[in-house]
Amino acid sequence: MTKRIEWADLEAGKRLPDDQIRLRITDFDEEDITLFRLSLLGAVNWWKGIEIKNSGGQLVSFVEATGPQVGTTEVVWDAIQGGTIVLWKAGVFGIHTPMYHVDVPDHVKGKRLSFRWVADT
Repeated sequence: MTKRIEWADLEAGKRLPDDQIRLRITDFDEEDITLFRLSLLGAVNWWKGIEIKNSGGQLVSFVEATGPQVGTTEVVWDAIQGGTIVLWKAGVFGIHTPMYHVDVPDHVKGKRLSFRWVADT
C-alpha cells in the first residue's frame, strides 16, 4: 500500500518516510504538455519509477531510471488532469514496489517536472 504525500512536500524537498526526492518545476515549450523527468543522484543508483494515472486510475505513462540513466516522458494535460502520480522504487530483493502517491495539481500544466531521487533508505 502506498503512502499519500503532499505536493508541497515534494516542491520543498522535504524528507519522505523512507526517501528524499527533490522536485524542480520549470516552464515547458508546450502549454498542453507536461514533461516528467526522473533522475537519481549520488549513491542512489538502483531502479526508480514514476507511474502517471488519469482521473479514472488508468495508466497514462510510466517513466523509469537506473543509475546514471535519465527517464523522460511527455504527457498531454487532458489525459492526466485530476489524476495521480505514483512513485516506485526497487524494494527488498529488487522487487519494483509502489511507495508514494500524490494528486496531480493544476499548476503543473505545461510544465517540466524534474524529479531527482537523492536519498533512499
